Amino acid sequence: MNKKKILLFLVITLFASTSVMAVENNANSFNNLSFTNMSDLYEYNTTVADNIDKLNIEDILNNNTNDSDDDSQLWDKSRPIYFAMDHVNSDDEKIRDNIVNKLKENGFNVVKAEIGPNEMSQNTHELYENNITDAVVFHLFNGVDPSTIRELASNGSDNRGKIVRSNGNDVVLAWFYDSADPVNANGSAYEYVRGSETGPSLENPGQYMVDNDIVGICTSSDMNSHNESADYTGEKTADEFMKLFKE
Repeated sequence: MNKKKILLFLVITLFASTSVMAVENNANSFNNLSFTNMSDLYEYNTTVADNIDKLNIEDILNNNTNDSDDDSQLWDKSRPIYFAMDHVNSDDEKIRDNIVNKLKENGFNVVKAEIGPNEMSQNTHELYENNITDAVVFHLFNGVDPSTIRELASNGSDNRGKIVRSNGNDVVLAWFYDSADPVNANGSAYEYVRGSETGPSLENPGQYMVDNDIVGICTSSDMNSHNESADYTGEKTADEFMKLFKE
């Protein structure tokens, strides 16, 4: 039994055992199921764990959360948004305008929208130097570089980035066009991103972003593996970004 199955089995057993003790007047039974002994209960729990092995605990918790009407975890669209994106091609400005116009049309407070990797660093510097609070940094890439992820990690060694994060500022990093995918579990860069001239490689970038309170979005083709559903205009990326906010 692998580690995930063991964890699932323990959770199920705890629930089942509690249910059994709560209905002593009905022997070892719950949910219209009866168990003559704990061995039967063990077999039942093992079967359940096998059946849901393709899910993980995060999936279960997320599904439970999504069933709720509570939007307390969503952000307020009045927060200032500092947007910057990679150079892609001659359509750079059109892509930027597609995103910014869509956000503004839906009531978002975009205060800055620039193009180029240096502009991304400038966003961090501006928030740091001006002690800006409660903003959202939104960076869009067409390739995965570990340094651009580490730069705004809440638990990283970069003092400037940590101060920016500690001031109540949130970070959304997005990948589109034909970038590798470091966000989704089946993405080609989910488990490893090789280093560049700006920094060393990064293992498990998706989990790294979770651990450092960075929201990841990926609407890319993942190195041309699904071009038909990829975002080449910025529209899909803007749609995914807006889902993080209250209506």
